[in-house]
Amino acid sequence: MGSMSPLERKEAGNQLFKEGKWEEALEQYTFGLEIAETAENIPPDQKGLLLSNRAQCFLKLSDWQRSLDDANACLALLPEHAKSLVRRGTALEQLGRRDEALRDFAQVARADPSNVLAVQHARRLREEISMQKSQRDDQSLPSQLLERLNSDEALDACDQIRRAILERHQALALLKLDAVPKLLALALKAAQQELRKAALQCLCNMTSATLAEDCPPGMLPAAVEIARKQLRQQMAGKLLELRQLCQDHAGSMIQLAHLLGHCQELEDEDALEVLRTALDSPEESVQRAALVALHGICDARRLLGSKGAAVVPSRCLQKCLESALHSPLQDLLQGLLAEVFALLADDEDRPEQMKVDLAHFGLLVLEPFLQSEDQLLQSNGLAGLTSLLAAKSKAAQLLQQSQAPLTAMLRALSSPGTEPWHCKAQNHAAECLLLAVSDASTRQRWIEGGGIDVILNAFSNLEKGKERNFVDAKLVAVLAILAAHNKEVRDEVFDRVDFMMELRYALEVAQSRVATATSSEDKRQAKRLCSGLFESFACLSIHGEFKELLISSKKTLAALQALAKEEDLGDAGLSFFFAMLIYNLCRSRDDKMRRKTGNPMIDELGSDDLKALEEFYERMPPEARPAVNGEVDAGDAQLAAKMRSWCLQREGSGASPVVSKLCRCIQGSSVQCKVLVAESLRFLCQDQSQRKFVAASHGLRALLVLEKEPKATEAARQALAQILISTNPASLQYQEQLDSVRPLLEMFSSSNELCQFEGAMALTNLLTSSEELRGRALQGGAWNLSKDLLFSDNEQVQCAGLEVMCNLSMSPEVLERFVDGKASVELQLLGAFCQSEEPRASIAASGALAMLADTPEVAERIAECQHCITGLLKLLESQVGSAVWRSSRRMNMGYAQNWQLGE
Repeated sequence: MGSMSPLERKEAGNQLFKEGKWEEALEQYTFGLEIAETAENIPPDQKGLLLSNRAQCFLKLSDWQRSLDDANACLALLPEHAKSLVRRGTALEQLGRRDEALRDFAQVARADPSNVLAVQHARRLREEISMQKSQRDDQSLPSQLLERLNSDEALDACDQIRRAILERHQALALLKLDAVPKLLALALKAAQQELRKAALQCLCNMTSATLAEDCPPGMLPAAVEIARKQLRQQMAGKLLELRQLCQDHAGSMIQLAHLLGHCQELEDEDALEVLRTALDSPEESVQRAALVALHGICDARRLLGSKGAAVVPSRCLQKCLESALHSPLQDLLQGLLAEVFALLADDEDRPEQMKVDLAHFGLLVLEPFLQSEDQLLQSNGLAGLTSLLAAKSKAAQLLQQSQAPLTAMLRALSSPGTEPWHCKAQNHAAECLLLAVSDASTRQRWIEGGGIDVILNAFSNLEKGKERNFVDAKLVAVLAILAAHNKEVRDEVFDRVDFMMELRYALEVAQSRVATATSSEDKRQAKRLCSGLFESFACLSIHGEFKELLISSKKTLAALQALAKEEDLGDAGLSFFFAMLIYNLCRSRDDKMRRKTGNPMIDELGSDDLKALEEFYERMPPEARPAVNGEVDAGDAQLAAKMRSWCLQREGSGASPVVSKLCRCIQGSSVQCKVLVAESLRFLCQDQSQRKFVAASHGLRALLVLEKEPKATEAARQALAQILISTNPASLQYQEQLDSVRPLLEMFSSSNELCQFEGAMALTNLLTSSEELRGRALQGGAWNLSKDLLFSDNEQVQCAGLEVMCNLSMSPEVLERFVDGKASVELQLLGAFCQSEEPRASIAASGALAMLADTPEVAERIAECQHCITGLLKLLESQVGSAVWRSSRRMNMGYAQNWQLGE
């Protein structure tokens, strides 16, 4: 070993290094260096490589300093040696000298971009050093910026504070350094309005909900919550002073308004006074900021739900709304009024003394604007009336308290004009009529006041155009509901215009508006138009004469079906009217409705208490309600059959769009809507040939949901049974088959014999599906329940019960019962029914015995039962019995001979 050269020592060290023997490798490199020191003519690169390799050994042994020393020594000999630069960089980083390490890695990366290790280390270190520097800057920046607020650089400091909040997310750090009181103090003492504006803008950024993008809905980041709380405390008693300082500068007033929108409450009278001042500003941008601020305050209260305090209409709030109603920014204005009236209308949980007379308050605010000759103010008043009526249906009471609302509506519709504000006023007037027309007393006043003439004349007075189309469509919906009021109005409407064409036109306009609406207010109006049209069709479809016109107008029916989008039918109101419409279309005068106990004016739709239907019919005129001595004529059975066929028209998939939409109505809807859907599906299942299409349109799944609703149970179960009676179980989803067993079994216990019969017939068909399904039925008590049906006075119910028992006889559980001798009563009953004069009963009873007789132990018990022997012998003597006997391949012929001999 002592005679080895430095090169041989390096090679030996390299081999040991590859084997992970770093200390031994280090010794070989050291021996090589010692030889190189004493030997002559050793090239510098040999010594340099020995030093570099030893530096790598020191890295593996975590001896950072000695690795650095060797790397430095190598680089003194070989300045561009890449490996040594990387090794020195690694040692420098471990020693905490990150900037120097970055220089070494970067030098290698620049010289050789393919050196992945150097490139990765350089990129990583650069990012870490930059982040570390940024963190150091972040820690010192907030305090430095706040100190500069008291210097000549205050305006620049405010700009940097805004960037620190929005870009560096340093709001919390600024809050800990009392940024809120310092910025507020600057806003109060600033000599320049631009500086005041900048200070208020910083506060707006700290309290803005836009910083809550990553938070769940309704929640704010901790920094925003803290800033708002601090600002409310700091601004107490200073708002009016701030108003005085800002009101002559639009930029400052805008920022102050936004700030109040972020952190103030509707009960803060000083805040409302400041916002009223902003609303009275001649600058439209200031008015906009105030409207947005008020909307933000209301929206924050709405998001609190029941946790928030009930809103009380104060004098300050009234003055604010009155100032807002002078603004030309009608879209923002209507959104604000909708929020305010909705908050005031939400009084269900309020104590009696805190309930709000919304009609009175709304009239107090809106009446001067409704009476104004100024088109802008009148249009704003009607826009406010729209929001009021949309917030609470009972607000229509104001139409009885004052002539101003109705006069304003009819005046806007009756006077021609093309000015923008006049067109808007007409649109709002039509919207108000649509919202208020459901109230029967209001309808009567309109009719008595010549409202029908005004609305009909409006069709010819209104200028053609996009807005005119929307107004016309709303008026058509209003006229349709009015037409249901009594026959005289209906005749007048249908005589003076081609009303079926107008209805189709209104449906097309509504469909177009739904598709093109972009703003929230446009979407609300389009939705209300759709709901109004469906309500009007629901009202008119009570009458058979209208249904005759409707069935002959295929385009109108097609437009009506297209307007009801499945995704929109999650809305409770729209789904109710759609379900009501389909129910009325499918009903004939022969489908009698039982009267409600104590109130013969209200129909009963197959259940005891339909509150929503009562309310619906109470809104209808007397003609639209069942009279004491008769009903509204819903049309004959042939007309109803045509309507049912239309409802069941199918698309390529075999599903009916109408039925699919009807089934969609039950999701999130009221109990009353579910009852209507159940009743409608029962009508649609009356034609046996059509039932499979109800099933293909999600009808079976819908009925399984509906039958769990007590008020819809009877209708839903009957429709369910009817589908299952005539549908091959193999065409149904298996889970639907299993889920149907329980409701069908519960029909066995009904007091209605028809329900018992249909439930048993449906279960009989279903039991042919699988052994698992028969097991499910047996677990539900099917054997005993079907046995109970044998004691019914109705022969058809008895036959249905026997057929269930016949299909259950193939189950192992039933067979075991007979083998164990626990079914002597059943044997007696089956034998007795073999003697029945009713062929279905004797066939079912003998069929059950035939299947049971496949098992020798049971066959013996059958042979020992005198009732069975007598019944089977009698059956054999009959023509039916002989046919049954010959066709039954399950029967054990040996035991059959014993039965014939009486053994």
